Amino acid sequence: MLFLAAILSAVGVVVYALDRGGSVHFLAGWWDLPAVSVFGPLAGFLPTFLHTLVFILITAAILRPWPRTLPATCCTWFLFECLFEVGQMAPIDSYIAGAVPILRMTTSYFTQGTYDPLDVLSIGVGAAIGYLVVRTILRGD
Repeated sequence: MLFLAAILSAVGVVVYALDRGGSVHFLAGWWDLPAVSVFGPLAGFLPTFLHTLVFILITAAILRPWPRTLPATCCTWFLFECLFEVGQMAPIDSYIAGAVPILRMTTSYFTQGTYDPLDVLSIGVGAAIGYLVVRTILRGD
């Protein structure tokens, strides 16, 4: 599961680097190439899908001795990811940026990000696919 999570994380970085031209804080300053369309319209929603899926895979790998935690794991990551997505809505974004000191390093995520209901859908699909993938892997044990 961890190997699959690493590969999917790399795909997510490729989306940001190529389709979005490095326009994300963790690529700023060392990736200045123009955006090219590799993933097409999926590039807008693939990162939220992959982020949810990857964190479910990592959590399931850590909690592998307790497979009954999988539904709670998927629901927790769905809710957590949705909270971050909703946090990009005005005026919530400005409130978070100024009021929550522990999230100051993510201020640009909230203030420069854009809430999109299709991102919430992609989070839900990522959680559902994560559940199915982990169940399939665990059945093979």
